[in-house]
Amino acid sequence: MGRLISIASGKGGTGKTTTAANLSIALGKMGYKVCAVDADLTMANLSLVMGIDDAYTTIHDVLAGKASITDSIYATAYENVHLIPAAIDWEHVIRADPRKLPDTIRELKSQFDYVIIDSPAGLQMDAMNAMLSGEEVLLVTNPEISCITDTMKVGIVLKKAGLAILGFVLNRYGRSENDIPPDVAEEVMEVPLLAVIPEDPAVREATLEGVPVVEYKPDSEGARAYMELAQRIAKIAGFKARVMGS
Repeated sequence: MGRLISIASGKGGTGKTTTAANLSIALGKMGYKVCAVDADLTMANLSLVMGIDDAYTTIHDVLAGKASITDSIYATAYENVHLIPAAIDWEHVIRADPRKLPDTIRELKSQFDYVIIDSPAGLQMDAMNAMLSGEEVLLVTNPEISCITDTMKVGIVLKKAGLAILGFVLNRYGRSENDIPPDVAEEVMEVPLLAVIPEDPAVREATLEGVPVVEYKPDSEGARAYMELAQRIAKIAGFKARVMGS
């Protein structure tokens, strides 16, 4: 059975979607069968980051009872990685029932080694439905005290809800001399620091090109940091993959 991992944060703009995309592709490069799910039902961006912008069937159709979860799974250009996209128009948004997300996404456990769930930020109802679709949580924050404390609060709520907090990613570190240092961030968060993703121009370039940095510039500092994150995630709990095709 696969692992369901929600990518969560206390604020928007921390790099959750970038983390979800790069982590998914990095795990795919390691031989794991991965499905990335865009569970941000109102601000969908994962599809664009992963190069699928013309999907006919989306998670919104599934949540509206118009399609099965299998109908919404698309192969991507990246080895071993599939995607369940979200719609970007308001008509689909108002028809979808976000309360169905947890049961819907759990159907994927038997099909994939990892299901990476890109969730909205904060603790609103749509965000909670998305985050509670996972069984484990990876928190993403920027090195600013307000962002760190808000993300810490999200982690506390999800832990009380029964999810396992894997740890957190300190994203875009080094863009300011006022950045909170990693050791201080870890002390505030009170969960393990799994990766420090540096402020790297290659990440921005990759985003503009619509290709995650682990594929766009695999030797860049940002790409190496995401690969190390994937290795740490895979090591946690001693998970062993069903390598695709084996």
